[in-house]
Amino acid sequence: MIKSTAAQSILRAAHNYLKKIDWVMEHNPEDIGELACLYAGISGINECIKALREDGLITEREEELLGVEMEKLYTHCQIK
Repeated sequence: MIKSTAAQSILRAAHNYLKKIDWVMEHNPEDIGELACLYAGISGINECIKALREDGLITEREEELLGVEMEKLYTHCQIK
């Protein structure tokens, strides 16, 4: 079994989080509270990324790539 890096694990988590956002947007887009919680959760993921970078567990480049993915999540979570 190949061991994932921290960045790969976060990308996988972001992909799963995107599925949750999609589900809410499709099935209950009026649930502003749920969308707000999901939006706030992205901030938590960002804090994890920051801590991993400070601890040297992800590279600066990985942090940049993850930042792009988090921006996509923020955008995807916004009410249209």
